[in-house]
Amino acid sequence: MDEKIKSGYSFEEKRIFSESDLQKLALACGDMNFIHHDINKAKDSRFGEIIASGSAISAHFSAMIPTHISKMSPMLGLEMSFKFPAPIRANTEITMKWQVSETQEKPDAGTIVRLTGKIFDEENTVLVIGTAAIMLLPNL
Repeated sequence: MDEKIKSGYSFEEKRIFSESDLQKLALACGDMNFIHHDINKAKDSRFGEIIASGSAISAHFSAMIPTHISKMSPMLGLEMSFKFPAPIRANTEITMKWQVSETQEKPDAGTIVRLTGKIFDEENTVLVIGTAAIMLLPNL
């Protein structure tokens, strides 16, 4: 196991998704809810505009883990879950951050790493909460 990957280790990415980005992401993952791609219908919703698809955002958010961690250690994903307390709006800078909360050695298998994640905006409003577990594999 890479010695950096221990409790407290974190990594993050800042992003701004345009309205067009949000539409394309929703359609690409098959989320046909109008609130994610139909500008006219979305304007009449309680949000007043298109908002990010939870399916699309959770895909980006979860992909951060193997993209970052696999540069340090071979790994496999074990589980993930997400909550969406507030909408992600177009043209808003968001920070997507994961932090290692626990590691557990499994002899002959590897190391289980548990992570907690948050996506928040510039006002520190929490938009998405995530949890994940991965397995760091012994060097192949």
